[in-house]
Amino acid sequence: MLKATGALLAAAILVTVGARVGPLAAAAIGRATGSVPNVHVRTQNNQEVRFYDDLVKGKIVMINFMFTSCTTLCPRSTENLMRVQQVLGEHVGKDIFLISVSVDPDHDTPEVLKRYAEQHHVKAGWVFVTGTNEDIDTIRRRFRAYEGGDKAQHTGMLIYGDDARGAWAAMPAMVSPTMIAQSVLRLVTLKRISESTGS
Repeated sequence: MLKATGALLAAAILVTVGARVGPLAAAAIGRATGSVPNVHVRTQNNQEVRFYDDLVKGKIVMINFMFTSCTTLCPRSTENLMRVQQVLGEHVGKDIFLISVSVDPDHDTPEVLKRYAEQHHVKAGWVFVTGTNEDIDTIRRRFRAYEGGDKAQHTGMLIYGDDARGAWAAMPAMVSPTMIAQSVLRLVTLKRISESTGS
C-alpha cells in the first residue's frame, strides 16, 4: 500500500495550458502558467531581472519555492535538486534551467541567497531569486503555490514545464532525482521533435 501511494505521489501530470487537468495539476499549477508573472526579481548575484522575460520565456524550467532559514523541507529539497542537477549534467544551463523562489524576501536578500547557493554548491543554470513580498506572492499565486502568509506552509511541489510549448507539470520535490530528471528530459525530447518537424 505504501509503495502504491509513493508511486501515485511521484507521478507527474503533464498538461497543456487551457486543457482540463486533474486535481494534482490543478492544485500545483492550475491555469496559472498561461500568464507567468513578469515581475521584477533579484538573483543571488544581485542582478535585477524580469521573472518571465529573463528566466522563463521560451525555456524549459524547474521552479520550486523555499526560504533559507527553513530547517525542515527546504534543505532536503535543495539537496535533492542538487542531485537532479548532477544527473542532468550539461543539460542544465543549456536545455534546462532551475529557479528557486524565496518565500521570505524580507530575510532572503541576494547576499543571503548567494551564501545559501554556495553552501549547497549549486552550479551554473540554477538561479535563486527574491523580490518584494507582493511580487513573490504574485508568482506563488500564479503557480498555485500560495498557502497564506505563513512561509512555513509553502508547497513542497516542484513545478516544471516548457514555456514555448505551454506544457507544464508538477511532482513532489522529494521524489528520486532520476525520476525528476527523466521527466524533465522528456520535455527536452518533445521540444527537439517539435522544432525538427516545425510543429
